[in-house]
Amino acid sequence: MSKSVSTELARVKKLFAEGKYEEALQLVKDIEQNINLTSEETLRVLRIKGGIYNILGDSEISFKLIEELYQKSQEMKMPLFSLDALFYKENILYTQQKFEEVFKILEQHEKLFKSIPRDNSLEFQEREAGLLLWKAGREHHNGNLDLALEYQKKSLNLFEQADPHSINIPIILGTSRSYVYLSKGELDLALECDEKALSLLPKRESFNSIMIIKSQIYRNMGMVYYQKGDLNRSLEYHITCFELLEKTKDPMWMNASYLNIIDILLVKKDFNQAQNYLQQLKQFNEEYKSRFGYLTYQLASAIILKSSPRLRDIVKAEEILKKIVEDNLGDISLSLIFPYALIGLCDLYFEEFRLTNQMEILDDINPLIDFLQRGAKYSNSFSALALVKLLQAKLALLQINLVDARKLITEAQKIADEHGLQLLAGAISREHDRLLEELKLWESFKKTQASVSERLKLASIDEVLERLQGRRAVEPLQSSDEQPVLLLILAGSGILLFSYPFSNEWKRNDDLFGSFLSAFSTFSDEFFSQGLDRAKFGEETILLQPAGTLSICYLFRGQTYFAQQKLVEFVETVQKDPVIWQTLEKFEKSSQVAELKDLPKMETVLTGIFLS
Repeated sequence: MSKSVSTELARVKKLFAEGKYEEALQLVKDIEQNINLTSEETLRVLRIKGGIYNILGDSEISFKLIEELYQKSQEMKMPLFSLDALFYKENILYTQQKFEEVFKILEQHEKLFKSIPRDNSLEFQEREAGLLLWKAGREHHNGNLDLALEYQKKSLNLFEQADPHSINIPIILGTSRSYVYLSKGELDLALECDEKALSLLPKRESFNSIMIIKSQIYRNMGMVYYQKGDLNRSLEYHITCFELLEKTKDPMWMNASYLNIIDILLVKKDFNQAQNYLQQLKQFNEEYKSRFGYLTYQLASAIILKSSPRLRDIVKAEEILKKIVEDNLGDISLSLIFPYALIGLCDLYFEEFRLTNQMEILDDINPLIDFLQRGAKYSNSFSALALVKLLQAKLALLQINLVDARKLITEAQKIADEHGLQLLAGAISREHDRLLEELKLWESFKKTQASVSERLKLASIDEVLERLQGRRAVEPLQSSDEQPVLLLILAGSGILLFSYPFSNEWKRNDDLFGSFLSAFSTFSDEFFSQGLDRAKFGEETILLQPAGTLSICYLFRGQTYFAQQKLVEFVETVQKDPVIWQTLEKFEKSSQVAELKDLPKMETVLTGIFLS
């Protein structure tokens, strides 16, 4: 690249970093007119122009330039510029919510990147950062949150090395990484990302793309404070988001912003302000007519009526919500409107159930929850899916179907665990522990015919609905003083292979040990036949974890979630240790009981994991 072009493009880069996009664009046009560009320089100019038009909000011109960049770079056999073109295409299509097209291009993007020899140049690092960013986006879309965070971290590091002023850095922090943390319930980390992103974005807000990025960051912050219970700060950030969106006149985001503000005002019991925003929403949608806008207005009207103390308003709210649900059963892609309407209707039915004591009302709730489940699966919202499973468990409790309730709670925790939702998994585990402690009380309801209000209070339905609506944060579990009691390793046939008592009482008391083994045969049948993961034995809890053809049983006192993590770690450790694992397999074949002297490393492993 000639020195003159290099100097001019460096000036363009500086203007871009300062947010002076129109000046940068004019300088690029001057370079094109006044300098005879080489093939490589032509591609660089096309890439910069395409990026600037995208920032300025003209996606049509941007896409044409990026398509030209791709075709010319392919003809000239300059694959790094082809990677740039694919990266920008993904950006543009994603903002248009064409997710299937984005991920098809990403497959092409990955294949092309793998075909290029690696080097240590900053330019190569920048292209790798772009690919990792979209791989993170795909994993987030698929619900693999921890893997998404891992890709985002690598992408950030590479962008920071290649170009510390890259616009992609605040975009990753504020519209990708913070949202993953929000999905995981890690609210302080989400805020940290949002605040850093805002500090790195250009101060000028005269361009649609920058305003939309900032509005999304402020919306995220509003959602964080909503879950934290700080309604004033949540409202403040949502209004800032709204004011930015007013300048863009983006219909979809504007409707969503109106709905967020009205919802917060209703929780604050500021009904007059909520009505004011509802009127503004009506006027906005009279100008920007769309199906989404109409449904948003109907939903906002319903949630305001639902908050009224007057019976006729509540009846009207139910009519509107039922119509939204009935008219849109085939379109679960309405990821904002449809679930909100379903949850609102569930809430009304639960209140009717409490007032009337009529069990048949639950028959009206079940299909609504089924549609919530379908919507969560469609959008890969695994936090919502886990919460819907938990809600189904609560319904089973209300009907005193205790086995079904426990099975559904186990499924809910499994979903949360598998998708990196550790806080939610811990909260669901706590719910299961509480249910085990209250089993006798629930069983007594069969005989005493306890009132619906008693059952609803004990089941804590409202907490699950509030979490589904984003109104309640998941409270982290506090590390408990777990007391290990006993660990058993059993053959597939149920024969004891190894035992390790952690307490002296169990070491000395053969009768206690024998009664536990007898009781455990009953528990194990329950585990395997009903898909459960825990049971109670007096004051202790039993966990069972498969390990190949073996089963590991852990008896302890304390919170199950942390005990479960230790048990999983133990299983992984013994399976990876060839000496321990081969010895256990040998004793399984001979149907003999192994002692510590037969497994010299076992005690170190046990104490290191369970007593640390």
